[in-house]
Amino acid sequence: MNTLLRSFCRAGTTLGAAGKLCRHGVVPSRVPVLTHLVKHSSNDSALMSALNNEILHEEGAVSYDSSQNSLLSDFTRTDRGATIVLQKQFQGENISVELDLNNNTELAPAEDDPEENPPQYLPSFKIEISKPQGKLVFNCNYHMTTEEQNLDQFVISEVAFVAPGQDDNMAFTTDFGNLDYVLIEEFENYLTRRGLGAEFSSALFETSAAFEHHNYVNFLKSVRDFV
Repeated sequence: MNTLLRSFCRAGTTLGAAGKLCRHGVVPSRVPVLTHLVKHSSNDSALMSALNNEILHEEGAVSYDSSQNSLLSDFTRTDRGATIVLQKQFQGENISVELDLNNNTELAPAEDDPEENPPQYLPSFKIEISKPQGKLVFNCNYHMTTEEQNLDQFVISEVAFVAPGQDDNMAFTTDFGNLDYVLIEEFENYLTRRGLGAEFSSALFETSAAFEHHNYVNFLKSVRDFV
């Protein structure tokens, strides 16, 4: 399975809605297959065989559904390479969510035995809420410890305000966890009122996991065809 799903299935982690993407947490065993019928150097035959084994394994592990998750139906989705962009309007505001598969964060290992399981990665993403007065930018991720139960619920790591015409990289950014707890709660309520709460979090997690698996299989096939 892909980097995200493979690690969770091996660890037997329950992911709520996202867990549907794993077949009961069991990774199908790899079996030898014939190499792809293309001309290639005999020295590359082992790589070709490994690629075909992995493709067969991955395509049997998860079926990719390109349709929009019903919980994200009020968003317009655009896929840009390895990036998912969701956009919608809310009472005169432009809301944009951008998730880049190449910008995953590593899940903190269990304290009792950090070397027992392979590294596990969770997606990071950015929420932008724009108005003529500027925009609020929330940097978010699913970066929790393995002891956490709700791995499909995102957390906000940073928040910034970008003035009109200001470069995003020039705006002051503050650590979300260091804010007053009342501010933290009200910012979270602010996002929930815009449809960016718990249900959105689970749907985005599931969507990103399926999209990552789809891209991983395409990557394997492209490399096979190249070799």
